[in-house]
Amino acid sequence: MRWIKRAWFWLRERRNRLWVTPAVASLGAVLLALAAAWVSRAVPDGTFPNIERDTLDNLLTVVSSSMLAVTTFSLSIMVSAFASAANSATPRATELVMGDEGTRSAIAMFLSAFIYAVVAQVALGMGYYGSGGRFVLFLGTVVVLVLLLVTLVQWVRTLSSLGRMSNTLEKIEGAASEALVSYWRSPLLGAGPAPAVAEGERRGRPVYARRVAYVRRIDMDALQAYADDNEACVHVRVRPGALVYPGAELAWVEFDVSDEELAGTEEEDAPQDDVADDAIGESLRHVLDAFYFGAERSFDQDPRFGIIVLSETAQRALSPAVNDPGTAIDVMNRMTRLLIESQQAKGASPAAASAAREHDRVTMVPLDEPGLVFDGFAPIARDGGGTLEVMLRMQRLLSMVAASSRAGTVARAARDMAVRAHAVGKEHLAVQADLDALDAEHRRLFA
Repeated sequence: MRWIKRAWFWLRERRNRLWVTPAVASLGAVLLALAAAWVSRAVPDGTFPNIERDTLDNLLTVVSSSMLAVTTFSLSIMVSAFASAANSATPRATELVMGDEGTRSAIAMFLSAFIYAVVAQVALGMGYYGSGGRFVLFLGTVVVLVLLLVTLVQWVRTLSSLGRMSNTLEKIEGAASEALVSYWRSPLLGAGPAPAVAEGERRGRPVYARRVAYVRRIDMDALQAYADDNEACVHVRVRPGALVYPGAELAWVEFDVSDEELAGTEEEDAPQDDVADDAIGESLRHVLDAFYFGAERSFDQDPRFGIIVLSETAQRALSPAVNDPGTAIDVMNRMTRLLIESQQAKGASPAAASAAREHDRVTMVPLDEPGLVFDGFAPIARDGGGTLEVMLRMQRLLSMVAASSRAGTVARAARDMAVRAHAVGKEHLAVQADLDALDAEHRRLFA
């Protein structure tokens, strides 16, 4: 059962959706082309109008030849869009461009139409269809042509924006918004707060990571099921987005046993390489299986990652090779909108978040909420410290976050970031008039 869930999560990843949709559509195209023959066996000849074989063959030839060219052209455009997003924004945005709904639908339709026409032509040449089957095949081909026309119009609209900076930023902002709204609705992923422990103290038996990788996702339902089955409490020690290494503690499993029995399992050293499985134990491997690892971070359960990717786009725009402060300002506007509006989304109130505990036997460490501000604005202040319009806009936006944030940690972080940005600007601005303008703006907003 676990491998089915892992396969499902893997197929749902944005980078895999691009080929999963065409693969499923292609399978459907083959079934549609062959299903017409079943009608011949179920319905007597003469029931439907007779469609000449040459008419169908010519029609299918047009579809197959044109769709091969369109599919090849679309794939080249798609690859160019991926490269454009990576070069103009950040390579971390490529995953989002790959998951574009319009792109997936167009590629799936073009490829499946090509496969449908080829399979139907082969079956037609083998005499696979009777008169009723040819009529059904004709109707199916007409439907495919109508769908192709609609898809082509939508594909033209998609091509007008695919890979452009504004479109890429919208996709990053959308992914970051989903993660942030989900976070404010359930800051601990439906778990309870982690227990307070002294330095070096451990609650239960540890579960260790076995390789260097990012934690991309944590299956909280699986942890809850394990805890229920084993009468235990699972204390998760890392959040999605953390970089772990062999021997890093992922979780503690506290069984409902006496302190004396538990003490016998608390002095194990961190496992190394080939003895990791023996140290974790057969039972604790189920806990390890609830953690999904990868070479890159994921947007879904990691609200800080979307902010970081947006900030990377602004850093590239502020580089001497690009020198585009307007894009950096646009990125800061988007980050401010994310930080404020995600906290005001439906179900994102502190009361709703406190009532969102779904897993009563699982605890989670808190997110470093000030990092939501510093991850986004600190690199832009560093790279744009010598640009007055960037520093002035940063002061204004940080004042908005400080005034509108419902989370006190984020509001305080915004004020601290404004002080830091002011100090960076004073060090990098070379003109006295620019320094005076920045000083006046900072005093006006944060005095």
